[in-house]
Amino acid sequence: MKNRKALKFILCAALGCSAAVPARGGAGRSGGEFLRIIQSPRVVAMGEAGAGLYGDLLGAAAMNPAALARTGYREAAFSYNSWLEGISLQQAAYAHPLGGNKGVLGGSVSMLSMPSIAGFDNSGASAGRVEAGDIAVAFNYAVRLKGPWRDRRLGLFAGGALKYAREKLDTVSAGAVMGDSGLLWVLNAPRGIVGVGLSAQSLGAGFKFDSVTDKAPAVIRGGASYIMLAAGDPLTFALDLKKPNDSPSAVSCGAEYLLRRVVAIRAGYISGSDLGSGLRFGGGVTIKTLQFDYALSSYGKFGAAHRFSLAYKFGKPADVTPHLSPAQEKAVWKTERANLMMREARYYEAVLELNDALTLDPGNIQALELMRKASSMVEVSK
Repeated sequence: MKNRKALKFILCAALGCSAAVPARGGAGRSGGEFLRIIQSPRVVAMGEAGAGLYGDLLGAAAMNPAALARTGYREAAFSYNSWLEGISLQQAAYAHPLGGNKGVLGGSVSMLSMPSIAGFDNSGASAGRVEAGDIAVAFNYAVRLKGPWRDRRLGLFAGGALKYAREKLDTVSAGAVMGDSGLLWVLNAPRGIVGVGLSAQSLGAGFKFDSVTDKAPAVIRGGASYIMLAAGDPLTFALDLKKPNDSPSAVSCGAEYLLRRVVAIRAGYISGSDLGSGLRFGGGVTIKTLQFDYALSSYGKFGAAHRFSLAYKFGKPADVTPHLSPAQEKAVWKTERANLMMREARYYEAVLELNDALTLDPGNIQALELMRKASSMVEVSK
């Protein structure tokens, strides 16, 4: 029982909820630590590397607000994080593409809850059981700044967020207004697509409890991702470097394999973990516009933490590229996929992919030219 109480005290301190009543804080520690808990199971399973990733609403909210600009559908996502000793964190998020060049609006609400904890005053004497909980509300906007007019999935994207967070410990509470900002550059590369991202999160004045102020839990992240085809399915690698304002830097890396674009298998590693080995695992299933994700994090002798999320895309897709219909958009994507297959000498598969592209858009010049090359290579290889 004593160890159980000690663990709750450690976890509460790690999340920025001091167990001292009523005073809290310190010159070197940040408040609002719960804002650093990553809600996206996809990002967590990839070792918490995600500054250069895209395609995940919860990941954009947690890692780089610029990635929100890559959202093509209206989307709602919900996550539940089961931590240790009864601590849990929930988040609801929504993204709304405005169409054309107008960007994407988004918002989220996060809540941390925990059982009552043992409180102590400044002298270390017991103050009985106290209740604690945190909440945060964020509003996001992201837009593409520049890139090729024929494909709005590529280019330079920028995003920002304004958020309010409140911490409550027994009868004492404090709130703070903070901001996030980020850039994401997505471009074609040999045999794949590269994403490079940079973000600054939770920048603000901090949380003031009476006369004591805890600084905001700022984090600077930089990262890159690389997507290629492996056996015809997307294989993604991600690498991040993060620097919190009150602790050493950490490196994260991870990978994701999307089998048949339905089942995702993920694994990753984060350095500098005080509890556990730093290994992360997870997966996901996509059924049409519904996506379920899961991540497992090990904390050594203290057990494991589980994250679950459910995302749903609805409505008609926003125009991703001006001047192109949804069918032409899909044809562009299939042509790019065929081009990657050509580089891997998979000519017959490229012909099949290009045939689909030309069925969708018979006037696609790039697909026609590539089809001639692929067909000739098939003949040569016979």
